[in-house]
Amino acid sequence: MSSRPSRRFGVAATGLAVVSGLLGAVPAQAEPVHAPVATVSGPVPVTDDSYPFMSAAGPDIPPIEAGEPIEVDLAGHGYVEEEFLLDGTAEHRDPRTGEVTGSSAYTTRMVVRRPARTRDFSGTAFLEWNNVSFGQDIEIDWFLSHDYFMREGHVWVGLSVQRVGVDALREWDPARYGDLTVGGPEAADAPAFDVFSQAARALRSPRGVDPLPGLDVDTVIATGHSQSARYLAGYHNLVHPDHGVIDAFMIHGAPTELRESTTPVMRLMAETDVRLRSQSQEPDSTYFRRWEVAGTAHVGFTEYLTFAPLIARENPGTEPQRCDRPPLSRIPFHYVLNAAYDHMVDWVEEGTAPPRAPRLRWDDALTASRDEHGNQLGGIRLAEHEVATALNHGDNTGDPFCFLQGTHVPFEEDTLRDLYPRRGGYVSQVNRAVNQARHAGYLLSEDARDSRLAALRADHPWW
Repeated sequence: MSSRPSRRFGVAATGLAVVSGLLGAVPAQAEPVHAPVATVSGPVPVTDDSYPFMSAAGPDIPPIEAGEPIEVDLAGHGYVEEEFLLDGTAEHRDPRTGEVTGSSAYTTRMVVRRPARTRDFSGTAFLEWNNVSFGQDIEIDWFLSHDYFMREGHVWVGLSVQRVGVDALREWDPARYGDLTVGGPEAADAPAFDVFSQAARALRSPRGVDPLPGLDVDTVIATGHSQSARYLAGYHNLVHPDHGVIDAFMIHGAPTELRESTTPVMRLMAETDVRLRSQSQEPDSTYFRRWEVAGTAHVGFTEYLTFAPLIARENPGTEPQRCDRPPLSRIPFHYVLNAAYDHMVDWVEEGTAPPRAPRLRWDDALTASRDEHGNQLGGIRLAEHEVATALNHGDNTGDPFCFLQGTHVPFEEDTLRDLYPRRGGYVSQVNRAVNQARHAGYLLSEDARDSRLAALRADHPWW
């Protein structure tokens, strides 16, 4: 494992070191005796006509209506992409109680993106429960944080866990995925929890082919967004205490109740995801942190420009959602997610807990507190929201998925002129907000630099 540099949060790191001393190191998880492990085969060959679904290294992606697609440069970061098959027998679990109700054979796939050189590996692997809310696998957390994963040398693994995603893969490319099967009409997603555990074990102690040749995994962090986060919460509550193969959990964009444990857990919520004041009152604890990010959407502009072009590539003719207000909040939620991931690695490896964060503000149980422009008050406040040039809202209406995309409405020119009559004043305010977020631990230095550069490049006709 390569040595990791000291954390880059400025003065916040000193305070966190004190917290680390009070809490102590995170205890290691116990492996169950004779735990089943999947047999790994592959990598699955790639040709011009056969490649992993939503491959970052696959064919060129088409333009989309919302803006210029964001393409992921794996080779430029020294990364490779490979796809593997996993075969095994999985226990069936009741999703409400965790009770074992049977078992069945399964074959599924996982996509691995890893450093090409062993010396570049950090020792940490992120295992993402692929999201299937759109009826097919989507790697939401990869799309949000791929730059962070690659610049830190982390491994990312996307696992097809649910029947809906596996069924869609078979239909999309029967020659490549025709043998995949997880669950079925009767079992539904009952095998999913055990499949996830077996995939995590395969990253450390593979049977068959090693999907991470030459890489020794010290830490496995489970991550998932929205529906996947709900499943991960259930996994954490019902299965993790027995299986103990995950070192930390990122529950991203889901309010599902979490039981107390001694495994680090972060719940990270966009403004869209927090519907009630009572949700914001969920307490932090020794092994739990909840962060809420003002002005952000469940699916924002950055992640949309990453995954929507790939959906269009794999499903020609896909139509964009038609929303009642201009969609896709521009507040860069992924900056906060990157910082949260970085804290989680330290939490596991050094016992250094993340900082606590202010919650979104509410006028009453159902009404969010907003400023004169309609922007949400409270929460983690990135410079793009604190020094606002637009309404960035977590909600929208229209086609079925519009309510997840939030709203973005630029301010009128007269409003901008009143708020920021001079470029220097605007840039100064942005720098102040960036410094506050960085020193508080909610923003990494690389993302802070990008916010500052965006402010310097901003242009208005009266400047």
